[in-house]
Amino acid sequence: MVKKILFLACFAYWLVGQAQQQLSIDFIDNDYQLALAEASDQNKIIFVDAYAEWCGPCKMMDRNVFSDTAVGKFFNSHFINLKLDMEKGEGPKLSELYRVRAYPTFLFLDAKGALLHRGLGYHTSEKLLQLAEDALNPEKQLSALKTSYQKGNREPDFLRRFALSLFEATDTSAYTVGKAYLETQSNWAAPVNIPLIAQMAREYNDPYYNFMVEKRYLFIRHLGEGTVHGRLLNMIEDHLYSSLETLDLTEAKSIYTTTFPSSKAGAYYEIFEINYYDHRGRLDKYRDLARAFVKKYSTLSWSTLNELAWGFYEKIDDPKALKWAVKWAAKSISLNSNPYNNDTLAALYYKLGNQKKASKFAQAAIELAQAAGIDHSETSRLLEKIERMN
Repeated sequence: MVKKILFLACFAYWLVGQAQQQLSIDFIDNDYQLALAEASDQNKIIFVDAYAEWCGPCKMMDRNVFSDTAVGKFFNSHFINLKLDMEKGEGPKLSELYRVRAYPTFLFLDAKGALLHRGLGYHTSEKLLQLAEDALNPEKQLSALKTSYQKGNREPDFLRRFALSLFEATDTSAYTVGKAYLETQSNWAAPVNIPLIAQMAREYNDPYYNFMVEKRYLFIRHLGEGTVHGRLLNMIEDHLYSSLETLDLTEAKSIYTTTFPSSKAGAYYEIFEINYYDHRGRLDKYRDLARAFVKKYSTLSWSTLNELAWGFYEKIDDPKALKWAVKWAAKSISLNSNPYNNDTLAALYYKLGNQKKASKFAQAAIELAQAAGIDHSETSRLLEKIERMN
């Protein structure tokens, strides 16, 4: 009787596993013509995951999103789902046809292959489901919005929705449509306008950048501090790096201190200063500022520690300084052990001539990469060099 109960329990777990497996997105693999035929037979839209084998975010979509039960159920019910490697077979030709320039790109096609809607980049489950719902809605499909715009629709709410869809699809006409919409608005600070203005801000000191700085707390309330500071930092750094040869560091520091609160401005500027001396080839200053930065800020993220440690591996030959970097990489691993920081620590030990430890962390990096479906060819080449040491 006990054996029978155990068998039934195991069988039940197997059924649950099978059910969950079936609720992942069921993709047609690299067969565009079959997807068109299925879409025609079933009167459905085609969802295309346009990917490349080397693309890390593509693998994250497979692991975290396409396997999500809610995502699988929705996409299997509403779409013919097609995975297309854009660098093999029909991929290059279709990449040109649909203007795929980055990965992952998500395409929604009708049964004749006409583009209805698109999205770009890693999407959470919630964001992908919203993209899919928009693709199913004739009033929100990018192709329908473009047709309406070409016919002269200039209703403000339509322009706002159209501009946001164009930004989502990385369409270069997004800025023109967004500008036309904002010209109809007397109150840019209205909550409905915040996401669009954040997209419109493209360059340091343009009107949209200046409005984001002026109303920074309003943008943070709606979009989050990480998103807002990230966009502002990108624009500031693009501006500063474009004039490195003539840059006045005092002026650069002023930009950071007048843009961000004092709790953030110092660290943001110090990171820039480290990179400034790196770009100028002043490796002595780069080395000393990086060390001082790590000593000053005890709560740095694993990624910041890893980036600094990798910079030392690439640029610094002083064994004493490399040992500082070893400590940073080890701390990074203690915060979040992953293929990247294990690879960094392996490389540092390799440069210091410690074959045993270099091999240990290279193997760990490869195992973590394999488990996560991440390319580990660079680490494998490093391991080959380590194994040839003496």
